[in-house]
Amino acid sequence: MAWTTSAATRIAAHIETLRPGTVFTPSELVNADLGSPDAVRKTLARLAQAGTIRRLSKGYYDVPKVSLRIGRLSPTREAIVTAIERKTGAKIERPALDAANVLGLSDQIVAHPAYRTNLSNRRRIKIGGQTIDLMPTSPRSLRRDSHITEQIIDALKALGPHDVTERHIEMLQRVVNTQELRDALQRRAKRAPQWIASVARRIST
Repeated sequence: MAWTTSAATRIAAHIETLRPGTVFTPSELVNADLGSPDAVRKTLARLAQAGTIRRLSKGYYDVPKVSLRIGRLSPTREAIVTAIERKTGAKIERPALDAANVLGLSDQIVAHPAYRTNLSNRRRIKIGGQTIDLMPTSPRSLRRDSHITEQIIDALKALGPHDVTERHIEMLQRVVNTQELRDALQRRAKRAPQWIASVARRIST
């Protein structure tokens, strides 16, 4: 019993370090040697009942982000997808519009986004009121990295050549805030459409 109590303390302390909005899985806590599967399960049940965390679906929890105006917020799709990657070990490629959302350039939402992945079977995952389709594809067709420059290119594609504003450029300049990133964006933009290359040059100045 003493070990179980110690495990519960370790688990609770770890969860306190997570940022609001983080989605996590019980297996992560077990793999971090915070407690046995049974201790993790029981501790998460108690914390969920207390309202410290929220059970989203089988095997997924989050630390809810709270708005003073509307209360608990739903987890973001990016937080969910990131948790799925950690749990499955899969590589998941974000749709272009998701990149624009993550970078704060757009608030448009796709109801049922399809993500390309190196998983062998197609999956539809429902977590936190959201539905995410994982579409298997050849590993060679997935990007070899998820560098921030790829997200920027995807975000610009989602916005389109006529809807990139000065505010968007200023926001991206704050993201591309080192010479290394500016150089990387310039190199990546050489393989993008001309209008994106032009915007990238403005972001990099």
